[in-house]
Amino acid sequence: MSDDPPTGAFASALSAALARKQIPLSELRDRLISRGHSISLTALSYWRSGQRLPERRPSLEALPALESILDLPAGSLSKLVPGPVARRLGHVERFDRLLDYPVRDAEDDSNLLGESDISRVMTHVSVRVGPQREILWARMRRLVVANRDGVEGFTIFMATDADTGAEPIRFEALAGCTVHEDHQAAHNVRRVNLRFPRPLMLGESALTEVETVQVHEGGLDLTDDYEILAEQRLEEALIWVTFDPDAVPPRCWVYFSEAGLKHEWPVDLDGTFSVHYRQRDFGPGGLGIRWEW
Repeated sequence: MSDDPPTGAFASALSAALARKQIPLSELRDRLISRGHSISLTALSYWRSGQRLPERRPSLEALPALESILDLPAGSLSKLVPGPVARRLGHVERFDRLLDYPVRDAEDDSNLLGESDISRVMTHVSVRVGPQREILWARMRRLVVANRDGVEGFTIFMATDADTGAEPIRFEALAGCTVHEDHQAAHNVRRVNLRFPRPLMLGESALTEVETVQVHEGGLDLTDDYEILAEQRLEEALIWVTFDPDAVPPRCWVYFSEAGLKHEWPVDLDGTFSVHYRQRDFGPGGLGIRWEW
């Protein structure tokens, strides 16, 4: 059974809100432009009549501003758009519930829940495995959208099932953010708050890039597996693992876990030094790549 809203629901809700507020489409267009969203009068007319739905990214990013202008609750129009965008505004899952190994010596359960005033849209992770079969670094790019005015940042988590725990891992902000707070939430979990260069407005997007490296020599203590954990429905998740040409594993698998479904299958590097896995409309859940030497 489809979770998509009924056909025409978006147009009906938009038409009712416009009639209630008595705002002509031309004024609505101007007010959206003043908030940084260039939506044409033709597009707004199509949306109201039900001939089309907001589908392209600029249109989707304008929906929170549209709801604000029409004095509608946040997400009331967005949830009426079928597909992954409607589900993107879904609940944020606790980080520890996505792990397939225990959180050890956690300080406070509430510390493992991310913010709901940010919609997580996209996560891309690149991992570099060195000649000693160690993970040298992992670089994470995230695209997020603010669900209210004044969002200053958001929280990311990292966990490991290694005995050394998560303490030896250092987070470095590369672009789009600074590391505002770095906290050891448990023996094997780090909680890091990223701060944007300036607060975001409702519906505004931001792209951040962060690198994790090992404080001590020897690389990250994760030598045969790397996983993305999506706390919220993502439009896209991508993981890309690159091996040193002198240390390419003979066997490799990709896997995912979502809504109680788990699946894994082998992949052939076929003379290359890397493997990637991309999933659209994914989460909450985990997806990753593992290998054997």
